[in-house]
Amino acid sequence: MAGVEKKTIIIFIPMNIMIPGHKTAIVPALLKGIAGTIAVFAVLTALSYQNQLPVDGKLVIGFPWEFYSSGAGYNVERDEYMGFEDFEPLKLFGNILFAVVVYLIVLLSLRALFLRKGSAN
Repeated sequence: MAGVEKKTIIIFIPMNIMIPGHKTAIVPALLKGIAGTIAVFAVLTALSYQNQLPVDGKLVIGFPWEFYSSGAGYNVERDEYMGFEDFEPLKLFGNILFAVVVYLIVLLSLRALFLRKGSAN
């Protein structure tokens, strides 16, 4: 083995050849799912937004669980105005999961509706 040379061969293969086409289709589907979840979360949060600061001094955000609330009011015992602010990340995470479930229900319902209409023609 004294006269044998070892050669390293580098082969450049384009990325789209290495990954089959059906596996790259998951990226746009994931992006649509994330965008749909964000849209559902934004709509549910906007619909549940309650700014009652001028009335009772409380601001509440979150559906189905209130993940943020703040407010101010007069404390009779201390004879002063007091404020509070409360943020609960666990409830925010629960609201995001709820938005994912709502998005999937809407997506599957619409898909079933359009498949039914397409098969009727």
